[in-house]
Amino acid sequence: MLNMEIRGQRIELESCSGIFSKDRVDNGTLLLVASMELPDEGSLLDMGCGCGAIGVAAARLKPKLKVTMVDTNPVAVRLAKGNIVANDLENADALESDLYSGLAGKSFNTIVSNPPLASGYKVIFPMIEGAKEHLIEGGSLQIVLRKGVKAIPAKMKEVFGNVEIISRKSGYRVFRSRKN
Repeated sequence: MLNMEIRGQRIELESCSGIFSKDRVDNGTLLLVASMELPDEGSLLDMGCGCGAIGVAAARLKPKLKVTMVDTNPVAVRLAKGNIVANDLENADALESDLYSGLAGKSFNTIVSNPPLASGYKVIFPMIEGAKEHLIEGGSLQIVLRKGVKAIPAKMKEVFGNVEIISRKSGYRVFRSRKN
């Protein structure tokens, strides 16, 4: 069982082998959750949700926000669904989707991700490109990365025309691009 306390909220998460950071919530995710900018209502997408730490935290912090969590790994989706139930959340759901394939016609106020760097740019660049299509006007993409990763923020700037660092700690940076 993983535990995290974010913005005064205690969250418990089940994880297992085969899931990123199965034994503890990693520092990048903790930084993103602590600093992500969330609308009070509307919709949020947690892309590559794993066990659901980011999406569960967002749903807990903003009860009027509709949170959708997606992952390609069916085990991750099962865990995220279980963690939604375990944290008594009625404003969140998890589904299996290869990037945006299961989200046709859906748009979001915010898309957040601790992207799978091990999967490489062949996954992360289409995630960034697809985000623009799935964000409402004024919506934001927020991604946490290790310090020194330069190609991903450069891609965010290329796609959105803007990128900024909104938080930094322990070798991680949270980058945000807005759809204007």
